[in-house]
Amino acid sequence: MEPVTVLTAGAIAKIAFEEFAKAGGGELAKKSVGGAIDLMKTLRDKIQAKFQGNAKAETAIAAVETENSEAALTKLEVYLDDAMTDDPEFATQIRQVAQQIVNIQNQSVSTRDYTNYGRDQINIETIQGNPKIGGS
Repeated sequence: MEPVTVLTAGAIAKIAFEEFAKAGGGELAKKSVGGAIDLMKTLRDKIQAKFQGNAKAETAIAAVETENSEAALTKLEVYLDDAMTDDPEFATQIRQVAQQIVNIQNQSVSTRDYTNYGRDQINIETIQGNPKIGGS
């Protein structure tokens, strides 16, 4: 089992809102597989539900979503950090979802396509002299 890194409130906010905004433009869709986009929506929904009724946090969320505001994202990170400190169960839930998103993104980045051409394929035309291949 791989070690799980502890995701900070700032990292979680960026995953939930900044990366989701990129997905609308197709950038994230190119590097994500499976349900990463659905998980981002779940993460955003959990955060929005937590801040329902908190006018400052709702304003910051709206600014991040509509304007992609870096200042609003910074404010949201502070609100999220406070909420995670006050409610460890909430913190655990959103960290788990964020970690799943990170794992999916890492899988899609490290996925490679290998073409099996058989054993020891080389380009003979580029070898100078008298090539001896496969023995003495």
